Amino acid sequence: MTQPTRDQPVRPGGITAAVAMTILGSALMTVVGAGFVALGSVTPDQLSVLGTRAGTMVPFLGGALLVSAAAAITLAALVLRRRRGALYSLLALGLLVMFGCVLAVVYDVGGPQAIGPILWIGVASGLLWQHRTWFSD
Repeated sequence: MTQPTRDQPVRPGGITAAVAMTILGSALMTVVGAGFVALGSVTPDQLSVLGTRAGTMVPFLGGALLVSAAAAITLAALVLRRRRGALYSLLALGLLVMFGCVLAVVYDVGGPQAIGPILWIGVASGLLWQHRTWFSD
């Protein structure tokens, strides 16, 4: 492991914690997304209990979760490499996912369990925002 030089400041612990939270949350999001995609292979009459458009919306939502999880993991890796664009992109992606979770709570689609990701992303985003000056050093 290389030691930081004078030109390269030590990475704040908040950045490492936020990236770890992002990777852990994205892994969970991958499992949920894959489950939704697999659920889409169920016959449409079995999904009709969820609504009239569930046959197309469930796999679409699963694919969207998989894509956003892959993007979050990629951006988190770039955040560790001190890429400022990745910081703001990861914050924007977190805001987008939080907005979707708030909509799920408001419209009673996902139930109250959507509050967990809102808090999780909020804490990780707060840690990233708190240490944003590290990206400009």
